Order: sequence, then C-alpha cells, then structure tokens
Amino acid sequence: MSNPVIQTSFNSGEWAPALNARVDLAKYHSGAALLRNFFVDYRGGATTRPGTRYILKTFSNLTVRIIPFQASFAVTYILEFGQGYLRFFNNGAPILQAPTTISNITQANPAVVIDTAHGYSNGDWILISNVAGMTQVNGNYYIVAGAAANTFQLNDLFGNPVNSTTYTAYTSGGTAARVYTITSPYQAAELAKLKFVQNVNQMYICHPNYPSYVLTLVSANNWTLAPIVIGATIAAPGIASIGTSLAAGVVSYAYKVTQVDINGQESTPSPPGNVVNLQDIRTNPGTITININGISPAAVSFNIYKAEPFYGGGATVQIGAQFGFIGNCTGTAFNDSNITPDFSQGLQIPENPFSGTGVQTVNVTNQGSYGGAGGNPVPTVSFTGGGGSGAAATAFLTCFSAIINSAGSRYAVGDILFVTGGVYLQVTSITIGGVLTGVTITNGGTISVGSTPLNPAGSAALTGIGAGATFGLTYGISSIGVTSPGTAYTTPPTVGISYGTAAATAVLGAPSAGNPTTPGLFQQRLILAAPVLSPSQMNFSQPGSLFNYNVSFPLQPDDAIQETLTNTVLNTIKSLIPVSQGLIVLSDKGAWLINGGTSGSPISALGIVANSQGYAGAADLPPIVTPSDILYIQAKGSIVRDLAFNFYLNNYVGADISILSSHLFYSFTLKEWAWAEEPFHTVWAVRNDGQLLSLCFVKDQEMLAWAHSDTQGTFQSIATIPESASIGTVDAVYHVVQRTINGNTIQYIERFVELFYPNDYKSSWQVDAGIGYNGAPAVTFSGAQHLGGQPVTGVADGVVINFTMPVSGTFVFGIGGTTGLTTIPSASIVTVGLAFLPQLQTLALDLGQPTVQGKRKKVAAVTTRVKDTLGLSAGKTLATVLPMQDLILNNVGTMSNTLVTGLVTSDARMIIDPDWDVFGQYFITQPNPYPASILGVIPEIEVGDA
Repeated sequence: MSNPVIQTSFNSGEWAPALNARVDLAKYHSGAALLRNFFVDYRGGATTRPGTRYILKTFSNLTVRIIPFQASFAVTYILEFGQGYLRFFNNGAPILQAPTTISNITQANPAVVIDTAHGYSNGDWILISNVAGMTQVNGNYYIVAGAAANTFQLNDLFGNPVNSTTYTAYTSGGTAARVYTITSPYQAAELAKLKFVQNVNQMYICHPNYPSYVLTLVSANNWTLAPIVIGATIAAPGIASIGTSLAAGVVSYAYKVTQVDINGQESTPSPPGNVVNLQDIRTNPGTITININGISPAAVSFNIYKAEPFYGGGATVQIGAQFGFIGNCTGTAFNDSNITPDFSQGLQIPENPFSGTGVQTVNVTNQGSYGGAGGNPVPTVSFTGGGGSGAAATAFLTCFSAIINSAGSRYAVGDILFVTGGVYLQVTSITIGGVLTGVTITNGGTISVGSTPLNPAGSAALTGIGAGATFGLTYGISSIGVTSPGTAYTTPPTVGISYGTAAATAVLGAPSAGNPTTPGLFQQRLILAAPVLSPSQMNFSQPGSLFNYNVSFPLQPDDAIQETLTNTVLNTIKSLIPVSQGLIVLSDKGAWLINGGTSGSPISALGIVANSQGYAGAADLPPIVTPSDILYIQAKGSIVRDLAFNFYLNNYVGADISILSSHLFYSFTLKEWAWAEEPFHTVWAVRNDGQLLSLCFVKDQEMLAWAHSDTQGTFQSIATIPESASIGTVDAVYHVVQRTINGNTIQYIERFVELFYPNDYKSSWQVDAGIGYNGAPAVTFSGAQHLGGQPVTGVADGVVINFTMPVSGTFVFGIGGTTGLTTIPSASIVTVGLAFLPQLQTLALDLGQPTVQGKRKKVAAVTTRVKDTLGLSAGKTLATVLPMQDLILNNVGTMSNTLVTGLVTSDARMIIDPDWDVFGQYFITQPNPYPASILGVIPEIEVGDA
C-alpha cells in the first residue's frame, strides 16, 4: 500500500550532487536535484521563471554592458554601454530625440523616406510612428542609409534594405525620431572593468585606463559624459590693488585672498598681493586696504590671509612663505589695521592625487644678466615637451653686481647702504673725505614682478652720515619657484626663459599612482580608490565638495584625506559600501571597517581608523546590498558570501551561501548580477558560460535557494531598476542576450515580464524575446523581425501556437495564413517568442529514521500542489514524462472534479511509471508556454526490501 509523503517547499534550492548523501541536513528535505528555468520565490514554491519581452537590438554586436541609473524613486534608466557609445532606456523603450516630420515614403526597394531637413546621418537608428497608409512601418526601428539633405533610405536592424513594394501606399503623416546616443571613451573589451557610484543625477565612473568620468542627467534626451575636473569648483579670485595710510618705510606686506561658496567650499588662493616700503603697522597706526577682483558668481564671501611682514624694503613675498587667516568679508574690500595672522588656519593647497607626474623643482644652471639704464622686466618662465602640460613657474631676480657710479662722500668702512630694489651694501673701502672706493653686497634683494631698478640706482645710508653714492646694479635669476606642477610628464620638460642668457632644468616629482578604479560615496565625500599603481590607496574629497581634494597647512578636519590600507600583504580595494557603523571596504584579501575610531563616528583628516573585519577577500564584481546583508563574490570567483554586522561579536561576519549549490559555481565565474527585491527577493546572476542563476535570499526567513536558467542563446549582461508595472512598483530585470537569428549572431536587450495574469491563462508570457498584442480581434500581426526564420511558440487567446516566424516578422492567422496558424481565425491576445523548457527533479527520497536509503522504492503517484498553473508533465525520467491530466484545459480534474477552464490553484494528481528503483526520484516539466508554480509535492511511496 502506498503512503503519501509531503515535501512542503523547495526553499533550499538546487542541491549539488556532492551533497546527495547529506540526508542528515534539515535543508535536504526542501531541496531539488534540478531546478532548470524555475526559480524559488520567497514563499518556498518553485515557479517557472518569467519570460522576456524584446526591447531592442543592441547598437553593437561586440560586448555590451547595461548599467542601472536611478536619479530618484521614479526617475530610472538603463544605460547601454558599447563600443564607444552610450544609449538610454526608460520603461522598456529607448530614449528618443525630438521627432522630424515625414512627408512621403516610397513603395520601392529600398524604401526611401522624404523628410525635409531631417539632420540624420548614415548609421543613425530611428523609430517611425503615426504614418497613415503605409502602416507596416509604424512602430519599427530602422537604420538610416543613403542620407541626403531631405531623404534617407530605410534599412532593417540587420542592415538589409527594406523592400516596401508590397506595402500599402503612403497617404499622409508620420514622424521619425532618432534613438538618442552619445559617445563614450570606453571600448567593448574594457566594459567589464567599469565601476560606478551614483549621486542623484550624476554617476561617477572609474576605469583603470581612463581618468574618472562623470555622467550627468540634464533631461531624458540630454546627458553629458566628461572627465571629472579635480579641484575646487569655485575659482580663485584676484587682488586688484592694495592701498594704505602708512608712510614710507622699509617693511613689505603680502596678502592672499580666497572665495567661499554657499556650501562653505573655499577656492585656491589668489596670487600674492604685495605692498612694499612702508612703516611697520605693528608699531605705527595705520590701515592697509585689500581690494578684490575676479569674483565668481558662486562666491558669497572672501577669506583674507597675510604673511609675516618682511623687513628689507622693496622685497616681495618669497615662494613658500606661510600665510595665516586674518578675516572674512562679504564685500570686495578688506581693511587690515594690524590684524595678527592665525597660522593655525592656513591656505588651501591645490591637490590632484591622480594628475600624473608634475614638475617638482627647477634648478637654475645659468643666472644670466639683467639690468641697465632703463631697467629690465622680470623674464617669464615656460615649459615645453615632456608629454605633459600645465606646469608654471615664476623667476626671482637677485642683484649679484653693484658698480659704483657716483662715489659720494663722508662714508666710513662698515656703513650699511640701502639701494633701490631692496639691495643692501656694506662699505669696504674709502678715500679721503669718505669717498667710496669699494662695496660688497650683503643682501641682493628679490624681484619677481615688474622690472629691475633704473640705473644708476640711488642709495640711502642706514648707518653713518655718508650720502650721494649711486650704483649700477646687475641682476641674475637666483631661483625659479614652481607655481603649478602640471601633470602627466613622462620626461622633464624643457625650461624656457623669455629672454636673456639664463638657463634652467626641470626636475619631476614622484609619478602619480595612476587612474582610480573604484569610486564610492561616504559622509558627503567622494572616494576615488585603488589607483592602478597603489591599489590599497583611498582618496576622500572634502565633505560636500565632491571633486575637491585640496588640503591646507596646517591640516583641518574637513580637508581631503589620503590613506592606504596597511597589512602584511597588499590589499587591492574592490568595493566601498557605506553602512551604519562606517565604511565597509572590500579588498581581495579581506573586509575592513573605516570610521572615526568608534562605531558610526565621522571620519576627518585628523581622525580616521581602519579595522579588519575578516579575511575572505572579494572579487571585482560589485557587491549586492540587500536589506540585511552585503552579498559578494569571494576573490577566487567560485564562492558567494554574505556579510552582516554581528552585535555579539561587534564585527562584520559572513558565510559561504553557495555551498549547497556549489556545482553551479565550480569551474565557473559570475560576470554580472543584480538584486530584484520586488516582487520575489531574488538575485539574478549571469555566469560566464551564459547561463542565468537565481538566488532567493530572505535572511530573516532563512530563505537561501539557488536555481539556474537558460535560453536559446546566452545571457551576457543584467541590471535592475525600479519601474511602475501593472502589479505596482517592481524591480524590473533587464538582460543583454546573445542569440543567433538567421545565421547572424546578434544581441538583444530584453526585460523579464511580470508574472501577472489579468486574463487568466490567455495572459501567459512564458517565451523569450517575445512580443505581445492585446486589443481588438485581428488576423495580421507584425513587428517580429527580430525572430525572423526562427521556430517560435506562444499563445493566441490561450491556445498554444507553434510555427516558424517569417523573415518579414509578420504572421497571419486563418485560412491561407502562416503555416501553423491556419486553424485560428483571429486573436485578441497574442504572445509569441522563443521557447524555453522548465524542468524540476526531486532529490533521492528520504523518510527519516529508520532510513530507507539503499532500499528499493516505488513512487506510485505524485500529487503536485500548484498555484496559477497549466500544462505540467511528470514522470520518473525525462523520456517518460506525460501530461498531468488535472492541468489540461477542458479536462475534468480528478482532485477537484471540476472542469479545468483556466489556471489551476489546487492539487493535481498523476500516476507515474510504476517502476521500482533505489532513489524514488521523478521529474516535473513544463513543455507548454504556460506558467507554473509548484508549492509542494506529495509522492505516494511503497518501500521494498523489508
């Protein structure tokens, strides 16, 4: 006598064959030996995976990658990155440009469109709509060919000219709209290494071969993609003039000014403003007024900085002099009446951690000779060659020769003389009457702007009573100060001096670490991490100023930060994930938690701590963040792990969550994956062989179930974005699928449909790359050129149809129609696409203790508890499966004793092959394009070998 045994769910997924003896594990009793084209939903049932809707052929047949872009809950896009281009999709359709007006389409081979001043180029893709008469072209995408000023030819998406000779004649109307496309620097072979992070309408993209880019959404058909410009986004101001009430003296003053925007971001400083030969403001009452120009529209105030006053008369501030804060103003003039600089608040120092090698110093090899009766301007410095750009420097002239022009009188040996231009001389010899015969230079002064003094230059005695001496001064370039190091120099550039005989050579600094490869956002800072030559390095921007990596001296808490993970082995940073405790950094060697030193504390330039959280490293594939856990691929690529905070251990810990289905990963890697929280809490992952894996993951319900799917082709890329659907807001799953159509290897963008059946089984969409119709009864249907020449299946008003799609993509019902459709007069709900085959096999039967393992068993019958199901078959082997009579339309169900008129939510019983075997396994398949959801199975068992 047979005894029924129930398996209540499949919530441990498809089990690895290596675990077939582990009947001691509780999860064994909710597993399956095979879940092909089934997925496990969060309630435990095994459901046939959704079919896909055809969206559009990819622009390129080379590698294509799709990436989600979500500016808000309601504003979402799928981005198609391909060979040097980028396209955009929203709600299952490509973004189009403004349409142009069609005035005629010829009935010819090829078809030619009359569209005055259309502006299209050969190779552009367009959508034609609203044409009257020649309606066959409506709703189809074409490639522009033979473009002239007012006409263009139509090619299909395979590049073939469109033959419209059999189309109905054009009568009026119609528009053409270009598929919006922009250029991209990324090549097809590089797309796998793109990493990105989004900040509302901007996405920051990193790749090892390129500087970081920012993609900006302006409007649906207006996007920009440009390199990130590192630095403060508010420009440096200038100092227009400096006025003073101080009398003449021998003290010089220098000021710098910065602008501050509404977010508190401070610009780099202005060039120094100097005022010379004044009294000492610290001992003489007076005011120095700094007048500001070069004001940015974003500026709301100005910070003023001052260097220590310099004694020496006529001297300007030296490169490298320290400036301290003296005040802020909102107007364009600031008064300094002896304000003491606060050197604890220093100037912004421009930093670009990724700029490449710059000029560090310039060494003078020949000082040259400058000076004369009319004076000489300070020569300018330039840099050429070396492969880089942006270096700038200032020359400093110093007096190296003072020739007595007029000797004067009453001087004494040792007297100190001050000469125009800041030169100090000491008397070394005299003759009778104190007439000068010799002097030596004690301070040659420094001139960096303007000109050398006119010769002969007058003098004043600072000691003694001598007077009347004048001198002929000769200057040379004593030093060259680098004001901008420039970037990307591979060899030292040639230093050019604008005139004279002076010469100098450039010395490069240490090379940069290269382009960052991993972006992130944390505590209002943009993180650009893992530059190519320093993979454990992280650079944090200033908070609130995402492109600003400037620092100040001394360092302030809100300065940019550069840190490197330090460990016994090199850690290559792979991903950055903000969490409540801080920032999780996943490297190829482990996980780290970064914060200010305590859980959740903010980081700053003065306080940042990295603590190791474990040593299971991560691969390049970006992690998935679920409501409870972080899911990531282990560094070696064949294990999936989770990571979650453990309050008892006060640490982030995780486990291998692929162990029960390890056969799905062994010798494979995951190319891409995406999280679809609604409606089924499922991870969808593309394997490197083109199969699609699914993982039902609900941590609090201990739901962890893997399955796998295939299609007539290979899955290549995947992404999810929230979209509004008939069942509410869902995480729409988009795919790039490579298929062979009419001998051509092409790629389609497709989208999973919702498992929703408003018209019962007539709404079934269990096909791939499908198209659908729902409207008034019709005979002729078109728009399936992408399936031309392929065997297809589907349903027409619920009736299963199988036929070969004509190359034209148009199929006809009724007598004389397309072969396979002649018995159906018309249809109002039609779905057509490529077939896929769902298969489920149970694990070897186990009844607990005493064990029945190794004993012969017979499964006499099986009852399948189903929801929204039609058309299943069952049997002990795939070769012997037979239709389940309780799930065939118009049959009387043996369990319900009612006529089957639609999708069944009940029990369905079937007697299967009455064979004895050791394992007691059986198959359930779905050979029809109908949905199925198997909630549980109840086999009727007889055990032998008693």
